[in-house]
Amino acid sequence: MTLGILVCAVVLVASLIFSGSSGYRYTLKFENVSLIVPGNLVMVGGHPVGSVTSVKLSDDNLAEMGVELDDQLREGSTFIVRKSSLSSVHSHYLSLTPGPDNAPLLAEGTVLDEKSTTAAVEIDQFFDMFDKSTRRGLSNLIQGAASIYAGKGAEGANRTFKYSGASFSSTQRLMAELSDQDAKLGEFVKNTGGLMTTLSEVSPTLTEMVGSANTALGAIASENRSLSRALQELPPTLRQGNTTFVNLRAALDDVEPLLRANDRAADAGLANFLRDDVTPVVRKLKPVASNLATVASRPGPSNDANELLAALIPLQSTARPAVNAVVKALNASQEEVSETRAYAPEIFNAFGKLGAATANYDGNGHYTRVRPTATGLSQLNGTTIEPQTGEIYGGLEFISGINRCPGGSTQPIAGSNPFLDDGNLVGKCDPGQVPP
Repeated sequence: MTLGILVCAVVLVASLIFSGSSGYRYTLKFENVSLIVPGNLVMVGGHPVGSVTSVKLSDDNLAEMGVELDDQLREGSTFIVRKSSLSSVHSHYLSLTPGPDNAPLLAEGTVLDEKSTTAAVEIDQFFDMFDKSTRRGLSNLIQGAASIYAGKGAEGANRTFKYSGASFSSTQRLMAELSDQDAKLGEFVKNTGGLMTTLSEVSPTLTEMVGSANTALGAIASENRSLSRALQELPPTLRQGNTTFVNLRAALDDVEPLLRANDRAADAGLANFLRDDVTPVVRKLKPVASNLATVASRPGPSNDANELLAALIPLQSTARPAVNAVVKALNASQEEVSETRAYAPEIFNAFGKLGAATANYDGNGHYTRVRPTATGLSQLNGTTIEPQTGEIYGGLEFISGINRCPGGSTQPIAGSNPFLDDGNLVGKCDPGQVPP
């Protein structure tokens, strides 16, 4: 009983291991099966990455192959049937060219049609392309190659055949391009034939043209030094031209919005605006422009602006010392002007308040009423004026040396006043002198 259970467990494990699928399955459609059978490998760069799982005929009469791969495919992947040698029919395999790494992944079960698959060309299909005489020539070529290898020229032939692979590969690409351009090649041959016919008809003209070209080339040769200098100047000229064209591209980008705006303006009635609004202005401007032209220049001596400006030129030597003195005075007073600028609100406010104080008027005009608010705050002590120490005003605090900053005459506000002009008045006024 125990032995039977053990055998069943082994069979179950083996079936899970050997019948399970851990890869990605896809279906490929080829024009023909190319001797591929289940079990053939799928390879990338000579390394196996999967195998063929099934081969059958599809409903649309194409060879349908199932493959199982280790990694998931991406869009742009292609399959080509390859074989290890021309003489073998059992060593066929599928060569996979993976799609780009940034291409989307293909879901498992995706069907890749003939756009992504290429069948192998068998050697008998290749020879069937030629007629009997061509096949005989190929046979002689092969036999001749065998004779080369059998004779003394084998060493030289080996060195020659070293480059045959690259030559055949280039020839294959050339023939593929010619095949793709078959219609255009025929048109090219036809046009070439027509060109040759036309050239033969104008043969005397061509002869004359060649003679003229010879004369022209002789003249160019006589100017060899100038031509050499021109060629030396050509590279910097081209570089400068390139810079100009680059800047022109940016300028065109700036002009494009203007052109679009002009289109919108034209659609909005630009012509009517020019006719109805601009034209009358131009008509009125015409006599003004004529008068300005007369002021600028008119016949006769000392009667226009041009002659006045010419007469002012000698004043330069006389005016220069005065102008220099003014500039020097302005430079010397710059510090005082900068300091006074910060007190501009107080200065203009004083004038404004003075205007309000003199708003009253009578028959004699505006007047201002002024009266003292306190008297006897000071006393004469010998020859010195000192604060009053008497009974009435004694004990008062007298503030001397007032040096307020701008805005210091009212209660301070953080970030507003007193104003120190971004530090330019530091040390020149006392921000602590403000009303309590």
